[in-house]
Amino acid sequence: MHIKKNISGEGRTQRIMILCLLACFHLSPAAGQGQTGSLTVTGLQCEYASNPIGIDGLPQLSWRLESAARATQQTAYRIIVAASPDRLDENIGDVWDTGKVPSSKSTAIRYHGRKPESRQRYFWKVQVWDNHRDSAWSEPAFFEMGLLNRDDWVSGWIGYVPGMPGRTLYFKGTFVPRKPVETARAYMSGLGFSELYINRKKVGDHVLDPAQSAYSKRVYYVTFDVGSYLSEQANSIVAVVAPGWMGAPRLRIQIEVTYRDGSREVLTSERMRSVTAGPVMYATVFDGEHYDARLDVPAIHQPGEPSGLMNRDWAWAHNTDDPAGEMEAQKIDPIKVVETIAPVSVKEPVPGVYVFDAGRNLAGWASLRVQGREGDRVALRFAETLYENGLVNQENLRNAKVEDTYILSGKGVETWEPAFTYHGFRYVQVEGLPRPPEAGDIRVKAVRSSVSRSGTFRCSNPLLNDIHRMVVNTEAANLHSVPTDCPQRDERMGWLNDLTVRIEQAVYNFNMSRFYPKFMNDIRDTQDPGGAITCVAPFRFGMRPADPVSASYLILALKCYEFYGNRQMIADHFDGMKAWVDYLHSRTENGIVDYSYYGDWCPPRDFLLHPDGSGVSRDTPGKLISTGYLYYCARILSDMAKAVGRDADASRYGELAGEICAAFNREYWDEQAGGYGSNNQACNSFALYLGLADEKKAPRALANLAEDVRKHDYHLTTGNLCTKYLLEVLTEQGHPEVAYRIATQTTYPGWGFMLSKGATTLWERWEYATGDAMNSHNHPMMGSVGSWFYRYILGITPDMQHPAFERFNIRPVIFNDLSFAEGELVTEKGTVKSAWKKNGKTLNFDVVIPANSTAIVYVPAGNVRTLTESGKSIGKVKELKFLREEGGYVVIEAGSGTYSFRSALK
Repeated sequence: MHIKKNISGEGRTQRIMILCLLACFHLSPAAGQGQTGSLTVTGLQCEYASNPIGIDGLPQLSWRLESAARATQQTAYRIIVAASPDRLDENIGDVWDTGKVPSSKSTAIRYHGRKPESRQRYFWKVQVWDNHRDSAWSEPAFFEMGLLNRDDWVSGWIGYVPGMPGRTLYFKGTFVPRKPVETARAYMSGLGFSELYINRKKVGDHVLDPAQSAYSKRVYYVTFDVGSYLSEQANSIVAVVAPGWMGAPRLRIQIEVTYRDGSREVLTSERMRSVTAGPVMYATVFDGEHYDARLDVPAIHQPGEPSGLMNRDWAWAHNTDDPAGEMEAQKIDPIKVVETIAPVSVKEPVPGVYVFDAGRNLAGWASLRVQGREGDRVALRFAETLYENGLVNQENLRNAKVEDTYILSGKGVETWEPAFTYHGFRYVQVEGLPRPPEAGDIRVKAVRSSVSRSGTFRCSNPLLNDIHRMVVNTEAANLHSVPTDCPQRDERMGWLNDLTVRIEQAVYNFNMSRFYPKFMNDIRDTQDPGGAITCVAPFRFGMRPADPVSASYLILALKCYEFYGNRQMIADHFDGMKAWVDYLHSRTENGIVDYSYYGDWCPPRDFLLHPDGSGVSRDTPGKLISTGYLYYCARILSDMAKAVGRDADASRYGELAGEICAAFNREYWDEQAGGYGSNNQACNSFALYLGLADEKKAPRALANLAEDVRKHDYHLTTGNLCTKYLLEVLTEQGHPEVAYRIATQTTYPGWGFMLSKGATTLWERWEYATGDAMNSHNHPMMGSVGSWFYRYILGITPDMQHPAFERFNIRPVIFNDLSFAEGELVTEKGTVKSAWKKNGKTLNFDVVIPANSTAIVYVPAGNVRTLTESGKSIGKVKELKFLREEGGYVVIEAGSGTYSFRSALK
């Protein structure tokens, strides 16, 4: 995409790059990378919606300003939205024109123009000015509204109840264009999972559409541009719908065709009533997919209505009760096949049975290439571990069968992969192959929500690199339109207790700017009139009310504000978050929350209440954890209230936090022991992380915490929650090397122990177990160490007072054992980089700060006199401002740019 040149300055030629990011939609598909003179725009992407068409909410607009000049700051912007490209070319914003707005803000700017209309395409561009007196226009982009009103849906829901449980249905219609087609849109929701085919060609590259939800509250639809799929002749349109999370297939589809003369035609579900079973005989989330290629007959995809309805092959779909939920455009990143993997090995443990090793644990499925006789049956079974005899061990999958089968048609070389299930596995056991497999016969497909990677990390300790990789693998395998707890057994739910300490790790490693707002809606949809939410969202099983550790409801909004500048998310959910905090407060007696289910779940076995049973801690009081989280929620609710201008709530919940703090100390501080609760690692780290200890209590609790770690030979005794707080408190409060020794343990319990047993993803327990018990080998709840890498080794942290990295901190901890560390984080402003390397007592520290950002950089140094940047003393670099010396750092305010610091360490 080119931009128009409009430069003014004092004889300078600046290179400004404006990255126009549309916070609710993609930009024009024609947008690419271009350059005019000294200006360029590149990397166009969508921030808060995955589809360029079918938007059903008010957009939020974002862009990035980049410059070769240091310390570049935006000083003003102007956004123009027009109803036509011609109007936009003339700089006429007949839909919205902000005028020149003096502001450095460039993220999540909410649309305040003329009320958008259903199906209407709007064109927009932005002009920015910077502090170097330069300005630039972006090239045009567009967004297109979906179906905004209930009345826009003229199509109803259809289904076929007599179908067997687990049966996938094929709904077919025929469309013959009456005139040349200008545009065509398909608005479709096939519950639980669906795919659309036109003339036997699959539309789009999504899988497992639409995103799961509480169907009684909201139902997602997907918008497809299908104009290029239509021919001038009769078109076969087939919607394949599997039960998914719904239980029985339901279809609502509306294809709207606009002809070149401006007239329109609508194909509704009414014209898709021919229904058959097809080759997908059975498909469920947990058990797998069964496909009979002999039933993939031409009639399914041939245009025309089948004759003789109803008969043994075809039936007439009937109207069904509508799912009660409101129709909503799917904004979350769609689930896709994101990677194809060649197995690293194949073995034949018994004759005719082949076991393929994907090389790592993941979520997805396997594709098959096979040639044989008609009716031959190939079975694929999936597992995370193997028995000693080399066969797959599925005991920990509980009631999930996790098996795909394919019955051959006998027509030459056949290829197949499932479409309406997924598995968590490392190993694929294949039985029934007509001949020994060749290279390429089995391929592993990694399947997940297609969120992009946002962070990278590497250091001189290979163990930490492996732990980082393990954390990333685990998070990736548990993103399937909800943040699941595991991808393999009969669960795969969005547990809020795990998520409380998982969120920050995820936003450092992946772009969750669309994923998490969707999940916030899932949580809100579980809330009852009294404010209670549930342990799992969407609510399929679990407890109501949720365990008080479910602070994730609020932390999701907080982190999306800090990292992405999504203030609207706080505003939209504030009343719900407030109701949850009020509910928890109503469950207190003398300031102490009166219930707990999980607490600091799954500490090492010796610290469990029932070592052979659940994961409840023996030594960490559940009500202590519950009360601490009420304090935490009240505090961050007060902070978020300030961000959205709710001053009365900010004051009220600040006072509530103070009351709970006092009650917590009355109840749980042990003056004789000098610690909280049982004086263990969990109790003390939790209280210190939350700031519940005053200046007299904190030193004693911290000393006890460090001593307890030493007593356990630098091993942790914490569970899924307090492990995060243990590392961070020790690192921030004077014991970083103790935290480092915990993180780098290779013996039980620890992440290195998992790796020593061959783990490629995190376990549910600190113990290695393989039997019929609670022992998922792909569970992200122990992965909070992932954020520790970014926050402390790289030192990159956001600033809530200046969200979306308008202003942020870089403060690395230089651990004794590490000789270097490097990494980056893609932010709303651009890419932040931090890289340091020791050479004896000399430190080389390189940072990159994106344009329109300011960083407070803590450079490890003995004093400012030993510090240089690109060979110059700090005082001679005009883009740097010396602030102070503090605790072994020289603190500097730095504008955008690339900096190379060199310092002498203490």
